[in-house]
Amino acid sequence: MASTKVWLAASFASVGAFMFGFDTGSIGSIIVMTQFNESGFMLSPTLQGVVVAMILITSTISGVCSGILADKISRIFTMSLGAAIFCAGSVIECVSLDLVCILVGRGIAGVGEGFFLPIIAVYCVEISPATSRGRVTSIVQIAVTVGIAAGFFCCYGTVHLDSSFAWRIPFLIQALLALLYAIGCPFILPFSPRWLWMKGKRSKAEEVMQLLRKQGDNDESVHIEEWEVVGDDGEERSRIRDMFKKDVRKRTLLACFFMGMNQLSGIDGILYYAPVLFAQAGLSASSSKFLASGVSGLLNVAVTIVCTPFMDRMGRRISTIIGGIAMGCIICIIASIYAAGAGSGGGRWVIIVCLYLFLVAFGSTWALTTRVYASEIQPLHNRAAVSSIANSCNQGVNTLVALTFPVFLDSTTTGPYWLFMGCLFTTSMIAWMYMPETKGRSLASIEQVFTKKAPGLNLGMKAVAFLQ
Repeated sequence: MASTKVWLAASFASVGAFMFGFDTGSIGSIIVMTQFNESGFMLSPTLQGVVVAMILITSTISGVCSGILADKISRIFTMSLGAAIFCAGSVIECVSLDLVCILVGRGIAGVGEGFFLPIIAVYCVEISPATSRGRVTSIVQIAVTVGIAAGFFCCYGTVHLDSSFAWRIPFLIQALLALLYAIGCPFILPFSPRWLWMKGKRSKAEEVMQLLRKQGDNDESVHIEEWEVVGDDGEERSRIRDMFKKDVRKRTLLACFFMGMNQLSGIDGILYYAPVLFAQAGLSASSSKFLASGVSGLLNVAVTIVCTPFMDRMGRRISTIIGGIAMGCIICIIASIYAAGAGSGGGRWVIIVCLYLFLVAFGSTWALTTRVYASEIQPLHNRAAVSSIANSCNQGVNTLVALTFPVFLDSTTTGPYWLFMGCLFTTSMIAWMYMPETKGRSLASIEQVFTKKAPGLNLGMKAVAFLQ
């Protein structure tokens, strides 16, 4: 079991995930505020997508470099640097007088987000014992969902203000949080013992290990000799081309695939544009749309918290398969109702309930497994670098969804839902065929899963022989 110090360190590290969630939950509400429009920001569906996606575009680019940077200067200094840049961008957004300033601010904030966001999960994985790694790392997703709910309700509270402070306050809150996070990371968080070990600072790694250990614990967090060991060239091997070498190629592709498909589930289309979707379903009043969005945020938080203790029992593979099938079926119901022209009257309430059920299904499965799995299956010398590349895939697909979803939805009511349904079923099939289970395994023993035909890899092995 993880010690209290591990839980506290993971909780503070996840403040960065809260900031990401807060922006996700607030920006969709901000761009449809009357006060935002009255400030000179009359946005078409295309421009709405551009404003939402700008932070994702730059975070995708900077995220490619974050893993290598984290291997060079440490996990905590990378998170601190990213938070400082995110703070600067949020300040620019807060004081913006025109659309150009908003876009510049979101672009700068995205650079910082790309630095800290993928490294948070890496840090939590590396300080956690095998028996509770899933639960500890799930704090990251809990922070994201709490941030999303906070963003929704912050906008629900400020929408009643008559001035531009209605949309400036959420950006101000982001800036203050980022400043505290940037300052706090170097002083509050211990270095990752695995990073210290990789850098050859083994006595310091032992010291941090003892700091994080739980009295009487006998698992991998106590015995440094049982951890993954890299040679003196460990740091030099963290290069992009090494992520696609024969022995790690499969893991890199799995991480990138699952992180990308996580966004093509439709979750961020729903979270970013919740007010738009609830308006489409028949909730017309501005406050009603924001309240419904806030309720969806709270539901997301509740489901994530309730399901987190069971994550290390159910397993990553089965959660991914069942979650994809359940979400695909729910999305199919929504699309079918719209396709049949039954979206008014009683049909709209079925749609609203289905949107909430989708959040329940996502929050109890994919939300808890994807980031953990993408990070824990990587070898130590590649973990930060591959996690950053996988996160860039996540953010890149997220960018496409944010840019195209409002335009897509404006041109066809059912199109986005059919697309998401197809992606969900496809991902479940790939997980059934090629995704090995990792629950309860030490990071070192996970290496063995990918060197033999473990459950989930046997089926269809010939079809992916080129990955070998």
